[in-house]
Amino acid sequence: MKRSSRALKLKLYETPPAQATVPGQAEALPVFRLVDPPEEYDRDGDRMAAGALRLPPGQVDVPLYWDHSHQDPKAVGRFPVGRARIWWEGGEPLMSPLFDGIGEVSQLCAAKVKARTLDACSIGYLTLSARPNDRGGEDVQQAELVEVSITGIGAKRSARRLKSMATPEEVQQTFEQMAKDIAETKAMVAEVKEMVAKLAPASEETKSEGGEEGQEEGDAPAEGEDAVTKYFRSLITKKT
Repeated sequence: MKRSSRALKLKLYETPPAQATVPGQAEALPVFRLVDPPEEYDRDGDRMAAGALRLPPGQVDVPLYWDHSHQDPKAVGRFPVGRARIWWEGGEPLMSPLFDGIGEVSQLCAAKVKARTLDACSIGYLTLSARPNDRGGEDVQQAELVEVSITGIGAKRSARRLKSMATPEEVQQTFEQMAKDIAETKAMVAEVKEMVAKLAPASEETKSEGGEEGQEEGDAPAEGEDAVTKYFRSLITKKT
């Protein structure tokens, strides 16, 4: 079983599926990358092809450990600290840790992730298809993800934390800005309507004895954009 990890751009990602219903998870969840770019060698000399990593059939999450502690010889260290929710964005696998808060290790790990003391992760996977590369490692073509670990330093340099999801405060600020933009747009529309209304009546010199020149008998008075169009049309078709 291989371990892996990865470094990130600051980007606001969409909410991972079903994260809002996690019990006791009032705050927005952090987001981690899981793999390096396909051309990048990790610290073990391995590379993972784009799209190589997959979940076991029917799963949306895998066990979450502190530093691959399932390998710890002591039974107390082999329990997961939660679940790792996995999803893909733009073909890239991402992860949000869902700590269960049961036991000191889970609570401590969650607190250190929240404080950003721990901002890297590592993956445990089963290699399904691979070939040797010139770095003494292997180029993985297909792999099944079996676990994710929060860790201090992972094998994959890019397996690190991205910008967290939007907080309630950020969401509120977004809605306030949207309301302000809508109000400004309405004001602009009202101003344009006022300008159109001023342009709509034809000037005295464009009128003939029977009414506005260019207006067919029985035509209804024009309004809005139609008024502007008829006004300029009357200037073009005016008799001399």
